[in-house]
Amino acid sequence: MDRRSFLATAGTAAVIASSAPAAAGGSPVKPPMLRAGDKVGVLDLSTAVYDPAVADRVAVVIQALGLVPVLSPHLFDRSRAFKASVQERLSDLHGFINDPAIRGVFCARGGYGISEIVDRVDYDLIRRNPKVFLGFSDPTLLHLAIARKVGLVTFHGRMPGLAKFTPFSLEALRRAVCAPAPLGALPNPEEGNPLRPNYPLRTITPGQAGGRLVGGNLSMIMAAMGTPGEIDTRGAILMVEDVDEAPYAIARMLWTLRHAGKLQAASGVVVGACAGCDKPSDASPYGLNEVFDLVLGDLGIPVFSGLALGHTDETLTLPLGVQVHLDATARTLTVLESGVVG
Repeated sequence: MDRRSFLATAGTAAVIASSAPAAAGGSPVKPPMLRAGDKVGVLDLSTAVYDPAVADRVAVVIQALGLVPVLSPHLFDRSRAFKASVQERLSDLHGFINDPAIRGVFCARGGYGISEIVDRVDYDLIRRNPKVFLGFSDPTLLHLAIARKVGLVTFHGRMPGLAKFTPFSLEALRRAVCAPAPLGALPNPEEGNPLRPNYPLRTITPGQAGGRLVGGNLSMIMAAMGTPGEIDTRGAILMVEDVDEAPYAIARMLWTLRHAGKLQAASGVVVGACAGCDKPSDASPYGLNEVFDLVLGDLGIPVFSGLALGHTDETLTLPLGVQVHLDATARTLTVLESGVVG
């Protein structure tokens, strides 16, 4: 995520009230599954939604799941800095969490702005009203904070307001939030040309490992470092992805995680297909795969890359906080437990 100006403001997250990590030991809190006819609140906690057609996109996706979309009051507001105000966005989030008729909360899109609200979210309210929460990219900051403060399973997956939304992404979302069964081995999309796949899987370090699944957008993981929302990788399978970052920038962020002990503490690492991150640049002496080999290859833990996670045209939905099994030799990530309860 090319959000360098964002990183300058990420320190606002440092005033999140401290609490013991909820993810390190005990079982996660799981939200109720979504059932046909359930209402899902759709909001934007990041950059404002400009295009009224987003409402139609949202409706198509959510109705295809058999659910009922409810747009937040300030979804299209941009009264301050091209987005709704902090209080307006918090009002939308807290209103959906507090409303018993709303069974899930989906971010319409990502962008920039959750750093402005993450310290003001009512995490006790979320703890009392566990619901499916979906988003990726900028919402990674909220995934991390919820994991640390509530221990609630949240969902890293494609958001319904995005311009591209394929049947693969829809089915991945449906299986993750509408059925109380483990997802099993996560498949990449079928390839039209297996000789030159769009999502090539690659073993970086062979081996197998298990642990709870943590992670999200790499830039946002970095933005949370040094704050109470800092990622806890101890014994976990770390998932990272990003978009439109040069290889040198990916290397810098991964090296920072390594220097902080976050990579060594993990049981294994899976790297998503980082869209637009391998563009040639005079500033990047290495390509993306060379960066992964250089920074991740000698950790002594299994690592592979190439899953369709995050900023990809077709996107898996992952329940963050559940137990998974990583087989870097076979290049598979298997989800061992459901992220929802029936």
